[in-house]
Parts: sequence; structure tokens; C-alpha cells
Amino acid sequence: MEDFQSVYNLMQRSFPQAEYRNFEDQLALLEREDYHIHTYEKNNSLAAFYARYILAELTFIEHIAVDERYRGQGLGSQIMREVIAGTEQRIVLEVEPTADSINAARRVRFYEQLGFHLNDYSYEQPALRPGSSAVPLQLMSYPRSLDAKNFSQVKQSIFEHVYGT
Repeated sequence: MEDFQSVYNLMQRSFPQAEYRNFEDQLALLEREDYHIHTYEKNNSLAAFYARYILAELTFIEHIAVDERYRGQGLGSQIMREVIAGTEQRIVLEVEPTADSINAARRVRFYEQLGFHLNDYSYEQPALRPGSSAVPLQLMSYPRSLDAKNFSQVKQSIFEHVYGT
């Protein structure tokens, strides 16, 4: 990736620090065969990106972010529709609990409008930085919600392949 610094800068502006790795660790993910960052440009600058893991049984969207200048213009929906159209696998992503903020509730509604389902099972993202704590989040899935057994399998796969725990 030619301009990872721009992606990382947008990541920093778009997510709480606990939800992304430090620069070196995030950059190192690009060496993995199952991890991919897709970028979108407008006016010769980064407008948005998404990062995903393509695992044997699912696609895990770790980050999706749209630059502040392009939010509210449909770019996030366009990106997610491309992701959905481009895979036959179950798609899973993490969101902050809706009780945490108005923005969290807005994000959940955004994904629900695209056909994602909020799964109401206990989930914490493992700590991504030394000295930090796990982050309480929730999983959303497409095209169906997860029952308890599927949720457990998906969580185990994410923890093993994405977080290495």
C-alpha cells in the first residue's frame, strides 16, 4: 500500500484509540494474506477505506471509515454494498453498544439498513495495545443474525485469526 500513513491518519480520526493498533502493528498486518485494505479516493486524496480479513468461514470487517469531508454523501453505503456483493461468505463486524452514544446507535441503524443484524451476546474486543483493556462491543452479521452456537463459533474464529488469542 503506497500511502498507509493516510489510512492510519483517517483511522485515528475515526476510531477510539483502543479500537486500532499502534502504527507499526497496524502496518504489519499488510503482510498477512488474509488481511486487505481497500481505499477510495476523491479529488486525489483518500476519501474512505475499509479493512477486512477473509477467513475460511467469514469475512470480518475490522474498520470502515469515511473522511469527514465526504460523510453523509452515500460513500459508506456504497462501500458496504460492494463488500456484500463481493462475497458469498457471512460478513461480521464490531460496533459499539447502542447505549454508549447517539453515534453508536446511528452506526447500528446504518448497518441494519444494509441488512446487517445486531447480535445480542456478550462480546469484548481483546486489548490491541500493551497496557490497554478489552473493549465491550457487539457483533453485527450479514445476511442473518447468529444463534448462540454460531455466535460462539464466529467469536472463536475472530479471536483466533484476527486477535491471536
